Amino acid sequence: MTQRVHSVQIRSRVEIAGILEARRRVQLFAETRGPVIEVGAEQLDRVKAGALLVKIDPLSAEVSVERAEAAVARHTSELELARSNLERRRSLEQHSAASVSDLDDAINGEKVAAADLREGRAALKLARDDLAKKTIRALFDGVLRTFRVEVGEYVREGQQIGELLDLSTARATIGLSDREIVAVHAGDPATVRVEAYSGETFTGSILRVGAASDPVSKKFPVEIELPNADGRLLPGMVAVVILEIGSGAARTVIPRDATVDQFGLRFVYVVEDDGNDLVAVRRRVVVRLLPFRPGEFEVISGLAEGDEIVVSGARQLGDRTRVRRNGSSPP
Repeated sequence: MTQRVHSVQIRSRVEIAGILEARRRVQLFAETRGPVIEVGAEQLDRVKAGALLVKIDPLSAEVSVERAEAAVARHTSELELARSNLERRRSLEQHSAASVSDLDDAINGEKVAAADLREGRAALKLARDDLAKKTIRALFDGVLRTFRVEVGEYVREGQQIGELLDLSTARATIGLSDREIVAVHAGDPATVRVEAYSGETFTGSILRVGAASDPVSKKFPVEIELPNADGRLLPGMVAVVILEIGSGAARTVIPRDATVDQFGLRFVYVVEDDGNDLVAVRRRVVVRLLPFRPGEFEVISGLAEGDEIVVSGARQLGDRTRVRRNGSSPP
């Protein structure tokens, strides 16, 4: 079988299966201890950013804040008194009415009072922080995949109470080979088919392109992002990512089976008319692989538009073998 060589508009296409994931997910932990007095949501609920999730009894934290505020007020008063006493000692020392040791005591007293105030303010910050942690709110709009806490339950620091998923966009990660990865870039469009929605396609884009391959699969990760305002795309759904690569430039493409590899060089058989018969003339060509099109080569040199080449049975031919266009060799 033969065919004419001609240029075609080529956009490489790849389809790779993947699993949809949430844009982000956050594990929810209690950062303080105490009994739960209010729960604002349940497992699988959709929640808004700032929505109340859990409220822990704040009584002990409120008492700690009041004590810390009182301590700060006391230390502030003590510092003012120490500074006033220091000013008096300095004035008396200038008129030789106070000893050097008295002035040193006043200076030291002012420093101690200032340090006590700083310590009190630090304790107040800790108390207020503990009080704020008695209320746990949603960090963003999302879905509670898990939420394991009930009113009356006693929670402790570090106890996991749930997981919040951000479904504002869906993401899928696929793997590409080293030859394929050079043809994609962040921002390139992507189309996704989801098995759960037969006949529908979803439009997204490439979010990130991995700079290093996976040590096991040797594939480069590519992350795809899809808008998901209506929340239909759920984590765990099976999807097929479709990438259209390239700008559609005209290229001269031939079937890979039309070439013969001899000692690292590529050859094709070009059909010529020698005046009596059609003969297959061996000609060297320079080709390169096309991303995502393993059955074809792009011709760099060695063939011209309109050349007729043998595309099947090329390995059984020799230079200047007589051929017919139906692919059989004459007797």
